[in-house]
Amino acid sequence: MSNSISDYGIIGNLQSVALVGRDGAIDWLCLPHMDSPSVFAALLDRDRGGTFSVTPEGEWDSNLSYLDDSNVLTGRFRTRSGSYTLTDFLTLPEPKDKDGLRDFVLLRLIKVDRGSVRIRVRFSPRFDYGRVTPELTLHPGRGVVARGGDHVVALSCTGALSANGGDAEGVWDLRQGERAVLRLHFGASEPDLLTEGRAEQLLVETLAFWRGWLHGSGTGFFNELGPHRVPVIRSLLVLKLLCFQPQGTMAAAATTSLPEEIGGVRNWDYRYSWVRDTAMALTALFEVGHFDEVQNYLRWLEEVILKSGRNELQVMYRMDGSGELSEFELPHLQGYRGSVPVRIGNQAAQQKQFSIYGHVLIAAHLTLSRNRTCTPEMWRGLRLMCDFARDHWREADWSIWEIRGEPRHYVHSKAMCWVTLDRGLRIARHLELPPGEGWEAARAEIGEEVHAHGWSDARQAFTMWYDSDVLDGSALLMSISDFISFDDPRMLATVEALRMDLGDDGFLYRYRADDRLPGRDGTFLACTLWLITNLAKQGEIDEADLLLGRVDQVGGHLHLLAEEYDPLWQEQLGNFPQAFSHEAYIVAATALANAKADALRRPEPPERVLPEAPRGPTAATPEQLAALLDEVARDYAQDGYPDYRSLAAGGMQEKIAQALASLASFDLDRLEEKENPVRTSFWCNMHSLVVIHAVLALKPRVSVKEIPKFYRKAGCRIGREEYSAEAILHGILRGNRPAPGWLLPPLPPGDPRLRRSIRPSDPRVLFAVHTGTASSPPITVLTPATLDNDLSAALRRYLERQARLDLAGRKLVLPRIFKWFDDPGRTAHDVAVFVAGYTDADTAREIREHPESFQLEYAQYDWRLEAPLRR
Repeated sequence: MSNSISDYGIIGNLQSVALVGRDGAIDWLCLPHMDSPSVFAALLDRDRGGTFSVTPEGEWDSNLSYLDDSNVLTGRFRTRSGSYTLTDFLTLPEPKDKDGLRDFVLLRLIKVDRGSVRIRVRFSPRFDYGRVTPELTLHPGRGVVARGGDHVVALSCTGALSANGGDAEGVWDLRQGERAVLRLHFGASEPDLLTEGRAEQLLVETLAFWRGWLHGSGTGFFNELGPHRVPVIRSLLVLKLLCFQPQGTMAAAATTSLPEEIGGVRNWDYRYSWVRDTAMALTALFEVGHFDEVQNYLRWLEEVILKSGRNELQVMYRMDGSGELSEFELPHLQGYRGSVPVRIGNQAAQQKQFSIYGHVLIAAHLTLSRNRTCTPEMWRGLRLMCDFARDHWREADWSIWEIRGEPRHYVHSKAMCWVTLDRGLRIARHLELPPGEGWEAARAEIGEEVHAHGWSDARQAFTMWYDSDVLDGSALLMSISDFISFDDPRMLATVEALRMDLGDDGFLYRYRADDRLPGRDGTFLACTLWLITNLAKQGEIDEADLLLGRVDQVGGHLHLLAEEYDPLWQEQLGNFPQAFSHEAYIVAATALANAKADALRRPEPPERVLPEAPRGPTAATPEQLAALLDEVARDYAQDGYPDYRSLAAGGMQEKIAQALASLASFDLDRLEEKENPVRTSFWCNMHSLVVIHAVLALKPRVSVKEIPKFYRKAGCRIGREEYSAEAILHGILRGNRPAPGWLLPPLPPGDPRLRRSIRPSDPRVLFAVHTGTASSPPITVLTPATLDNDLSAALRRYLERQARLDLAGRKLVLPRIFKWFDDPGRTAHDVAVFVAGYTDADTAREIREHPESFQLEYAQYDWRLEAPLRR
């Protein structure tokens, strides 16, 4: 059985990395560099890949942890007879020659803490991704040397080993206080024993290196991060670990072909330096005070551009800076848990991705704004990138997700071309240099076009490509990169739309579009973290904090993040650890800490827009409210949807406002004494009236989503308490359950309004409350005496209008409400059976007999008003 991805820790020396499992096995190591062929690859094939394990005999358990503020990994192993600690690290000696490369030395230190233990050491190198079984030469009392092709690696140890083919093994009995040292040296022709004293000295030196780097920024911000302090520190150390010296490049991840779907084909090689990922990660490092990494990388990019004489960068490069990344499959490897093919190289290197320049310019602007010097060569390189964005932004590309189909006009790429030119203009102003010709005009044109063609009125969100309704998690970067402000109504609406349609238990998928590959990937951790940053900046601090806590749980006690997460199986997926995820974590945690600090300094703004009208001597009764809603439906609606212009012209805004305002003297306690039908009817009718009044009062042109947090602002005072439309629907009618995409319910613990919640809730109320949109249920007037029939009729009417039940094709196309809410059922089977209860007899019988045979699809939700109100 393979280890889970999260069972591994990572160690490294700024040129290569190793993954160490909780069983003490090094199952992934490429030498001499991260993107070199593997020496140990049991991660991808336990039989052929090769491993280097130090594991107890018999029954045992273990846990992994890092020594504080370092990339030194310790495993604590416990057996029936004793326990021991295994400490793993790669040394960081001075470069051995002018090319800046180091000797590769891996140390594994064993110390028996209690009792006695029997440890099995297994050394099974397999060069060239398992294609070469090396020849082993034993050196008794010293260790073993493995040779295969052009490569040689020496393992030194004092314990006895025996060799059989390409494997060396030894079983060692150690007692309390005894130690053992294993030293793996790449390129050494014979074992070189290391004393315990020298090993401890190297451990101290390695700890000093990592701790000196971590705290060398001098920002002192760690203590402001609260419970997220340790994950941020780990993220910083992971990003540094993925850096490659001396070039200054950074690997997107440490591995290749860890699947985005177990058993699937979405397996890619991430051991290369993506320009975008590296720039974003180094920007995160820069923001917390690590300046040198950004400057070194910009210098390297400058050399790449100037040497090539072109202003176009590749999407990615090898760690040594070369650009050859031809993609191959390794059919002899079984893949992680049977996920094939295993790939090396990356075909996406040949794609055009115009977004990468924006991320480089963001990093450059940050660097230069801190009074860093800009050489004429660097400015020339930056100008060339801006000129490229100016000249090519109208072209289609493959954008951030590298979908392997035809290029499109992706919104993210267009927005990042705007960012490229924007940062170029800012840098020119800062340096008092003339900007490039046409930069300002191109920036303005891009901005206008993105808002015109990258925005969907129906979805009320920025989309994946021009003039589409497909949502894309990368839209969250539009605010993070300053293309649009976090609190712009369009950005607020986009965040809400992404949570509702791409969310799963708080985590976000990148997209739901067809990407021409079988299967599907998991939720994308970077998108989830970008969401947290947006929520924090938008004042949703509690929600952001809760979601960041869930990401902490995904990272486990080592706080290492892969690319993706499967909420169903609760496991990490994709290459590991992922720079994209860790840089996004730093940004999100910092944004949250800053938002918490800001919240302490400013009062909370008023949330609701309450009806303003002179109140009568008595409060409107539930019967009068029902009659008022009936008047709207009868005289001022078309097919059950309000005609807001006629409502305004007929004086209904004032009439509704007066009725709602009168409820300030309504005795809700008397309502609580009534039967459930009375309460349900009252609150459903109230919700519809509150929404209709808010549309009339706030006058959106196209959609309620133009009004930030519309359903929180739409409300009224009832008795001593204020109720928003959100609180009425989710807090009262749904028994205080979170709105779609959200994690926290609208009414917090201890809120006096909780006593009004109706439990158990009736799922049919979702189809009896009008929400002011084209895809909303039409106005339904409920009365207590006929409540059951009214609710069923409302659901039938909604299904007739919005659903398509294809019995021949075995497909149920349902309104998106069925996707967002689990009230009608948590599984496809339950939803199908629920729907069957509100269709004709023949359809109901067909569905009930074989509910599992029907495929469920969900129609897009149209957030526009059915009859827009014009100003």
